[in-house]
Amino acid sequence: MSTQMAIAGIIFVTFLWGSWFQTVKHIESFPVHAFISMMYGISVVIVWLSIGLTGRSMIPEGVFHEIKNNVSLTVSVLVCGLVFGIAMQLHLTVVKRIGLILSTSVSATCAILGGTIVSAIFAGVPEGVSVSILFIASVLLILATITCQYAGICRDREKQKNEKEKSRMQDVLLLAFINLILMSSYPLANSIGLRSELNPEGVSALTNMGILVAGACLGSSFFTFLSFSRKKPERGSISMRKLFFLAAAAAFCHFGGNVLHAVFAPVVSVAVATVLGNSYHCWSYIWGILYGEFKGAGRRSYLFLLTGILLFVAGVVLLSFHTV
Repeated sequence: MSTQMAIAGIIFVTFLWGSWFQTVKHIESFPVHAFISMMYGISVVIVWLSIGLTGRSMIPEGVFHEIKNNVSLTVSVLVCGLVFGIAMQLHLTVVKRIGLILSTSVSATCAILGGTIVSAIFAGVPEGVSVSILFIASVLLILATITCQYAGICRDREKQKNEKEKSRMQDVLLLAFINLILMSSYPLANSIGLRSELNPEGVSALTNMGILVAGACLGSSFFTFLSFSRKKPERGSISMRKLFFLAAAAAFCHFGGNVLHAVFAPVVSVAVATVLGNSYHCWSYIWGILYGEFKGAGRRSYLFLLTGILLFVAGVVLLSFHTV
């Protein structure tokens, strides 16, 4: 596979990652934690079905043979999955308390920094890509996120929309910890688990993702069980058919994207793929425009939004240019 094809594939993955959470807007009053656990359950089926259908060509020695010969690595990736699943649920819990605008600024900044640092340390940086370029691209993505978030603030001011968002310091610090430390379990799993030129002791992409998704499902389900043991949830009026369709769509975009990312990452290096992958926040804002979230906003809001999107593009182009 060529580097150009891998980069194009990762950019497509960012679209999937930036799109899956849009399904949450359509689950009505159904508990979000339960929906996320349902999504991870379907993700397990999708990933392991992919292993069953393509295992002979993608994993010639067999998935269970790889697991048996790499027990310590398997346990490490599984634990990373557990932490990632719990982190996703904790993230949603804090977002509900402090609001979307503040949470996105904090979470995206910490996730980009954490993912870049972890992947650069544990996966290494390939020849031709300097650490400085890697972090300049990361800074551009962080600036892009902050700029787009400020566009949202300007939109609310222009529309005279007064949303009370709690910004308690302990919640902000908790969100920073979740995204800087706990969410870094995903790039850590890829850094230590994926087989590449820089990590010949790793396993194949599908084996790594099969272990990771199992851990994420267990971690998310455990969190949901604890949450429901305290307070019995209400299902709401949404039909099971619609709910299953939304969960399946989210699973395809989320862990389907993860599988593709795991296939493309070793080609350009996990470090580069992690930074490129973090540009998925751009698609969230594009979806916001399509959903009419900026309808009625003034020129100032659109100017900041366009600037933020261009910064996302600049970060991707800069890193892509130095990778090819």
